[in-house]
Amino acid sequence: MATASIDNLAPTRSLIDLTKSDRGDFGFGDYELSFIFDDILLIEYIDETDEGDLSRNGIVIPTNALTKAWRKGKVVLAGPDTKYAKEGDVVVFPNNMGVTISGVEVTDKGQVKKGIFLNEERMFGICKKRDVSSKSNT
Repeated sequence: MATASIDNLAPTRSLIDLTKSDRGDFGFGDYELSFIFDDILLIEYIDETDEGDLSRNGIVIPTNALTKAWRKGKVVLAGPDTKYAKEGDVVVFPNNMGVTISGVEVTDKGQVKKGIFLNEERMFGICKKRDVSSKSNT
């Protein structure tokens, strides 16, 4: 019996339409997200202007550089196998390694306007706000 190779299968349109997932549209419609699996994080971007531009210390990053940019976001949901990042943490991660989402309702959290699903192992780190009031002038 010959085995079939997935590389030789002709692409067909399935019942699940993933053609819009690259634009963040998962088609949740009447549903809200209540749980994610494994070490997956749902992260909401916190480094964008109201117009959707990426900003670093007041400087707007050109759109053509976004795929190579690192991003900053807040963890909205964390899967049960995450080791370090927890809900509410601010994390730094590569922009091109996850699956983007937009307009997803999350149970008890509200709507995530723009964000990304990302494995915890792909993150660069967890950020903490600097305490500028404790710095001395000496």
